[in-house]
Amino acid sequence: MSKTDPRSEHVDNLVAKTADALEDGKYPLSITHDEAIYEAERERIFSNTWCFVGHVSEFEEPGDYARRYIGEDPFIIVRDERGELHAFLDLCLHRGAQFCTAESGNTSHFRCPYHGWTYKNDGTLQGAPHMREAYCDLDTDDVTLEEATLESYQGLLFARMAEEGPSLEEYLGEFTWYLDVLFGLTEGGMTVVGEPHRWESDHDWKTSSESFAGDSYHVLTTHQAGLETSLGKGPWSRIEDFPDASYLACTDKHSGGYYLLDDAETFMGYPEAVTENLDPDLSEAQRDLAGRSVFHVGTVFPNMSYIHGIQSAGWGGPWLGIRVWQPRGPGKVEVINWWLVPEELADDEEFKHESHRGWESLSPGGAFEADDLVVWNGITDSCKSTMIDRRETLGNMQLGLDGMSEGVETVDDPVHGPAEVTTKGLYFDERHSRVWYGAWQSAMEEYRGDPR
Repeated sequence: MSKTDPRSEHVDNLVAKTADALEDGKYPLSITHDEAIYEAERERIFSNTWCFVGHVSEFEEPGDYARRYIGEDPFIIVRDERGELHAFLDLCLHRGAQFCTAESGNTSHFRCPYHGWTYKNDGTLQGAPHMREAYCDLDTDDVTLEEATLESYQGLLFARMAEEGPSLEEYLGEFTWYLDVLFGLTEGGMTVVGEPHRWESDHDWKTSSESFAGDSYHVLTTHQAGLETSLGKGPWSRIEDFPDASYLACTDKHSGGYYLLDDAETFMGYPEAVTENLDPDLSEAQRDLAGRSVFHVGTVFPNMSYIHGIQSAGWGGPWLGIRVWQPRGPGKVEVINWWLVPEELADDEEFKHESHRGWESLSPGGAFEADDLVVWNGITDSCKSTMIDRRETLGNMQLGLDGMSEGVETVDDPVHGPAEVTTKGLYFDERHSRVWYGAWQSAMEEYRGDPR
């Protein structure tokens, strides 16, 4: 999309209006469902930022692979015979055909179904039909699959299409402090159980990604029926004032919220197998945060969210869920949802039964996901209205701004880590929304024009 393209001018105008609106804690609702915005997001955001593509525990053996996406671009994450991980574009260098025909598996090579070009799992060309006669002068050393940059942090695999840019750790910044607690809680770390669960929804990927960054305000309305069906809340039963027990931690791009108790041995309801095997690299403050924790939710920009804790209303857990809000077009998203448990509990069937109950409570058949999907789909449907374009209607995310919300205060305590943290943040501070849309606006502005 060139700068002279009318669609690009339309996008740039909306990005500029977003910057202006953010100063007042607002944003143009029309960006929620706009075809030109969506195509620009693919070019400007997903081709330049680090995107979550899996967990190292999914690729333990040489040849293990899975099909994943950056934006809508299909990639194959694979561990080669030497043990190195790669992120290859699923595109044969002969005629551009896709060569991966399964979502996951184990293989030493990939064979294109069109003309039979075959690649080793390190991306190099292994051969082709009638290779000696048909390609006498082909320099096979020059035929290597297109590869994205792949880096990991606490077992989390992120890929980036852009060849230049900040390292993953630089991109994550101070948010690594919280990822250490959530994904490096024990010496064994977290491990994925089974295949990720997938479903599709008619809503914009931004809506759910931003919501998971730290919105419990909607719980009071959207999920009230599920919460009233209480089966015994465990650690949740000791929370007398839910807003007062909640905190919101935001960095420049990434946000997360959590509920804490005074009891430093809560550990989200985990059994002794976890508390006896805490990672010794955790600082005292990180250990205290983990110990007081009941539940965490957050988003790593642009589209990876997590939930870690025990589910409210007795719906199971503790568990760790990772989900990617995979764009599938304007107003379309595929949700990819991983279930993880501490390595120390990977063989504990009784624990996994309860953990799985928590994980599946946030699925299309669960107690809470269906509530969200109805609302999110309605947002996308209404935001394609021509009226909001004509009137330049703005959405409101002013909770927590100076003078707007009572009881929202900045916390200065090592237990909350290096981010800016506010009390009652999950309920009365929409700073996570402002941070998320601020990161969106910055990326859309920084990478305007041709990102190459």
